[in-house]
Amino acid sequence: MYALTVLDADALSAFRNEHPWLDFPESVTEVSVYFDDNGGPSRLTALMKAEDGQLQPADVNTFGVDTLLGLIRYAPQGTAKTEGPPEEQTIWALMEALPVADGSRSVEAVEAERTEKLQEAYAILRSVAISKMEALLKTAQSARETQRLADGISALPKTLDGVDDGHKPHFLEVDLWRLVAVLRDELAMPADYEISPASEDKLLSRELIEQAEATALSGPVIQALFELSPVAFSISSIGQKSSRYVRVNQAYLDLVGKNWDEIRGSEMVASGVVSGSEARAERLMLLDRDGGYTGLRGEIRNADGNMVPVVISARRISVAGQLYDFEVLQRATQD
Repeated sequence: MYALTVLDADALSAFRNEHPWLDFPESVTEVSVYFDDNGGPSRLTALMKAEDGQLQPADVNTFGVDTLLGLIRYAPQGTAKTEGPPEEQTIWALMEALPVADGSRSVEAVEAERTEKLQEAYAILRSVAISKMEALLKTAQSARETQRLADGISALPKTLDGVDDGHKPHFLEVDLWRLVAVLRDELAMPADYEISPASEDKLLSRELIEQAEATALSGPVIQALFELSPVAFSISSIGQKSSRYVRVNQAYLDLVGKNWDEIRGSEMVASGVVSGSEARAERLMLLDRDGGYTGLRGEIRNADGNMVPVVISARRISVAGQLYDFEVLQRATQD
């Protein structure tokens, strides 16, 4: 999903009144400013009313540098939204369905199926990238630009294992590197493992696990820690695709601008708060490999759709015989 801010007709009218020297076209009725995973503006699009009254894309390159910068600075006056192409939903669905090693079949078979699904997801993503680059190719304004885009299309690897950092500029140009990087890192990581009891007589029902979970997390020390600390805490189940909220404190809810009922039991990425980014994949790898990390930069999305920079420290802990990830988050200071 991409974060963006939309300046509608009313917002643009106010923008024209405050910036009369820019001579911003009256025919432009909507401007969208897109932001990357670091919260910086990545691209800008616009709609304009044609002579027949129909809306059509406007060529933002004709606005001029001063107008573009003015629109970016004015973006906080717009409406925050998120947007994602249908293909992205398909890719996330494929990732959600990646197999785990639960002991029912060989690890080799699980890894082979997992690789196949990741390659399938990349094939969809590569097709989207080519379509977007071909659209840019049709509007190229010079022979040099035409050649650069054509070279970029031919340079896109046909398989996920062929992607490296040298391909980053090509995918960045069409706002797809974030997803490509997640798929690439997922391919490099081993399959998730289902944590199951050692024998049949020790099997616990979901109700018993939740009861033990609630008991373990309701001690007076933990209660006081969660209720009184000004630092944001969260406890979640483990895994790239199965991490769900188990408990958070009020400081965490204040940070993200949500209440507990909105995220209780939700999968963390699907909740819209946690970004399924390359940086998150790296943090999960450190939890899998080292059991924790300290002071890593990250981002979460608040209720307004804005990305909030944070510093995260985490440990993998055992509660009621199950593993959970305990995170401490602090708002990052601007460098």
